[in-house]
Amino acid sequence: MDSGVSTDSGASPDSAVVDVPNAPMDSTAPTDAGVATDARTPPADVMMLPAPSCMAATGGGAATSMAPTLLRTLSDRFHEGWLASPAVADLDRDGRNEIVIARAGKLLVYRPDGSIAWSFDVPSSGRIWASPVIVDLAGDANLEVAFAARGSVYVLDARGAMVPGFPYMWRDELRSIAAGDVDGDGRNELVVLTTNPLPSVMMSPRDIMLALEGNGTVVRGWPPNTTMTSGCDTNCFVTGGYDQNLAVGPIDNDASWDVFGAQDNAYLSWHRGSGVAFDANTMFRNRRKVLGVRFLHDLALAQQGYANDENTANQAHFTNTAPAIADIDGDGRNELVFVGSVQNAAQSDRLRGVALWVVNSDASRPALWSTPYHVPMYRAGLWDFDGTNIVGLTNQVTVADMDPMSAGLEMVFAGFDGGIHMVDARKTPRWRFEYTTSNDVLTTGVAVGDLSGDGVPEVVFATYSPRMDASALYVLSANGAMQHRIALPRRGAMSVPTLADVDGNGTIEIIVNLKDGEDRMRSALVYTVAGSHAGCLLWPTGRGNLLRNGYVPRR
Repeated sequence: MDSGVSTDSGASPDSAVVDVPNAPMDSTAPTDAGVATDARTPPADVMMLPAPSCMAATGGGAATSMAPTLLRTLSDRFHEGWLASPAVADLDRDGRNEIVIARAGKLLVYRPDGSIAWSFDVPSSGRIWASPVIVDLAGDANLEVAFAARGSVYVLDARGAMVPGFPYMWRDELRSIAAGDVDGDGRNELVVLTTNPLPSVMMSPRDIMLALEGNGTVVRGWPPNTTMTSGCDTNCFVTGGYDQNLAVGPIDNDASWDVFGAQDNAYLSWHRGSGVAFDANTMFRNRRKVLGVRFLHDLALAQQGYANDENTANQAHFTNTAPAIADIDGDGRNELVFVGSVQNAAQSDRLRGVALWVVNSDASRPALWSTPYHVPMYRAGLWDFDGTNIVGLTNQVTVADMDPMSAGLEMVFAGFDGGIHMVDARKTPRWRFEYTTSNDVLTTGVAVGDLSGDGVPEVVFATYSPRMDASALYVLSANGAMQHRIALPRRGAMSVPTLADVDGNGTIEIIVNLKDGEDRMRSALVYTVAGSHAGCLLWPTGRGNLLRNGYVPRR
């Protein structure tokens, strides 16, 4: 166990505040300073802020948040960060929060003052790709920390000891982990998704997902395809997923939660908690289960299962899709929400941008979403930067009630065009914020919470790049206008920032898990935002919550 103490002496020059609350709204704006633009909508600086989504802080707050200021540096050694958002929770129930940071080969738990409470070294230095899950697995109100490293699932108790039954070894690499009550027993289970499919058995489809009980045993009916539980036939097309490709939640509104997995092709997998695959709508020709529905943009082509002209027809690809489950339109039924990259059906042209999808539980599409919302421009993000450990863009969607006067929920996501987009439940684009004009600056997704105390949420995200000192932490208004841009050191942060009240004083901190590990210097940065309040955190961390399941409960 590591008992080292952070020796933060303040911000260093390359993490200095560069606050740009009023970037010019024209083509002369500095590269990567951020400009809110969209040809279909007015510039964000002339759009009205939406009504409050939450109760305002005492005194009413302000329309613009205060600039984040560096509160603390969390130090480690050389371990790199990957896609793991920080977690903040009172693990040991002593009335003080801990900060959980996952790196390549190491999990670190910090006290609010920056000292290390405990740490865990992953055998063979296996990288922790996805965000750690903070969950009560035993139903006893005690919290555990669960994470995946390479092909193993680890569960540690609040003091860092391994929980009996773990580690559980499955398929290398596990880049997705989430929690939810998939068997309806009142306790949470863990679900993982692999890049490396389990081979088929007796003509069954392959498997990429597994559900585990809190004692490390496999949930009955899982893995769903090779156990013959899913009910799939030969028209279920399954392959691996590469980046936080899981959502867990009540797709069909019964007692047990369901599992939604995205994968490296034009198909998707979703199963009931029992492992049974959802039936496809009868409109899809010769496709009994949703796992056989090909996500061609044109619904008529998706129904027939092939494109008449594969060189021109658009279809989805879900390699890095991090999905969500939410009642987008307020009709009392949850939809599946996801962003995929776009290619032609022949897969000879993969640079057709991204598309936002909303579909029903049987893979049919709500009337307003008969085709997805397509952002066709391509700048960068589909490919990793070879030889750098800098990966491509996660197709992650954040779902929140950003505008309570607009029916339904809003969806915020990054395109391959250097922009952040917000689209409402009626498929109307609300704004686009251009955070870069470079081909080597990316972001993996956004967090949403009120940083100004007025009840109107802000949008927070970090960028990363293989280029040194090209990255930043951004705070946007709910209308897409930039409030602040804070330079991040070295190669920035590949994970979504976390918004939480770290020190229990009622205001919000922003925790950023940096890409680079500088020996005994910086692994993560904690910023505080004066005037913020903790009562309006709508999507405060990677995958939406500490179960990392992408599920948005009805408010």
